[in-house]
Amino acid sequence: MAVFTNLNDRIGVEMGSEFLQVARVALAKVGQPMAIREIMRFARENQLLSDSLAGKTPEQTLKSKLSQEIRKNASNSEFVRTAPGTFYLRNLLTSDDTVYSAVPWKKTAGGERVLVFDRAWLDACGAFQGILKRGAFRLQTRLLNEKQCKYLPRLEAESDNHHKQVLTYVLIKRSDGALLSFRRGNYTNAEEFLRGSRCIGFGGHVRETDRGLFTQYGMGVTECAIREVSEEIELSRVDQSRLADENGLELIGVLNDDSSDVGRRHIAFVYAFILSHPDNISRGEQSVTQLSWLDPLKTRTPIWEFEYWSQLCLLKFAPKLVDVAPSYRIRHAEVMKPPNIICMLGTVGSGKTAAANILAADYGYKVVNSGKVLSKLLNIPPVPKTPRDVFQERAMDFITSLNGPSRLAQALVEEVRKQKCDRVIVDGIRQPATLLSFRQQIEPRQTGILYVHTTPDVAFTLYRDRDGKTKSLKDFFDRSAAPVEQDVKGMIGDGDVVLYNWTGVYKYKRTISRLLKELHIPRRST
Repeated sequence: MAVFTNLNDRIGVEMGSEFLQVARVALAKVGQPMAIREIMRFARENQLLSDSLAGKTPEQTLKSKLSQEIRKNASNSEFVRTAPGTFYLRNLLTSDDTVYSAVPWKKTAGGERVLVFDRAWLDACGAFQGILKRGAFRLQTRLLNEKQCKYLPRLEAESDNHHKQVLTYVLIKRSDGALLSFRRGNYTNAEEFLRGSRCIGFGGHVRETDRGLFTQYGMGVTECAIREVSEEIELSRVDQSRLADENGLELIGVLNDDSSDVGRRHIAFVYAFILSHPDNISRGEQSVTQLSWLDPLKTRTPIWEFEYWSQLCLLKFAPKLVDVAPSYRIRHAEVMKPPNIICMLGTVGSGKTAAANILAADYGYKVVNSGKVLSKLLNIPPVPKTPRDVFQERAMDFITSLNGPSRLAQALVEEVRKQKCDRVIVDGIRQPATLLSFRQQIEPRQTGILYVHTTPDVAFTLYRDRDGKTKSLKDFFDRSAAPVEQDVKGMIGDGDVVLYNWTGVYKYKRTISRLLKELHIPRRST
């Protein structure tokens, strides 16, 4: 999915100016001085960068542009250094070095303008998570008009949570049901979890320029789908002509994903285009690599190989092309064998506690719940006696306090030692600093990390079932978006074993048993 600006289409905006705009938005949004690497990380995570700004050394380019701006304008520059390699906005500085308050940047950004609408409109109509299949055309008709939609500068839209940006997402098909897939190359500025992941959707932002002189309806969405496919892959002349005439191009759904900050700012109209000459295709952009067909007659591909939007589309439109059974990847087997301590990591609703309970019941592991240990340090009851949002807020205050991670780690170590068992699970560590401190303090005992990865839709089901009462998607995503939960998402890279939980509890249990058998961990009832 190419959702980034092409500077060749920009008028009157130099690359250096766009680098400064990126820095301006990042610093204003975060509200404190940032190093160059931190600015670039924020920009990538929030999709502020165009493909043309990626380059081989974007950090050095940004540093150079900021330095030139400060050197050229001196005290009149809106930027200022606060330490070597660290920058801030001059108008946000305070004389007594108190905590900085972020001031939203109101200046209109240059560059391409993209189609947006007020997200409150979707909430009023009935927000949904995943893909709307039936009713897609009706939603498109109600939404895509001048009453509901407008165009905003791309950079401004990417930092605005009150609007949703409209994208297209096109599935390329053969007549036998095969789907074209590709991998994200490292030339794109996609979020880190997209890099190297397989995709089945070609598309991107609907631009103001997509709405041509003869566009009668749809605000340029169909034209965007045609343009994006034409840019990302090379089609045969016949198929290119068919695509331009909308012959074989069909709207099949609307995709809405509120499970992340980036997702909450976007909505995608999903199209399918059936090729007449499927053998005559090649990539058109550098970020599109390893084109291949998902063939219904060949071995199914594990669904975890795909990025989340592709997973949603595969499950809705082509479930027979992928293997959706729970699965796992073993990176380091030795550290997972007892006697050991297993640190069980995962996001809210991932199923890590269910996995811990299975290991406890059938394999003799004692479970130390980090939430209960933390509740003692906070002197409050654990969830659910303390509402989760209240507990999360108190937990964040604690973990960001002086020596917070080491204090929690020490309490976890003491609890582990009380178990007097050679098989212990520590369930629910949330921050890398706590994990590092725990592993240092527990030495020389061996520790392994089991990370449970679950898609947001499955996680919501598990979260709702566990609480035993009705919970809304908004409630779940609010809890998942709490600051104290954010670090654990990136800790999947620390996993010695990654367990993928896609379906119900029964298959999940069988997969865990298969995993432990492969690790040669014998059963031992408690």
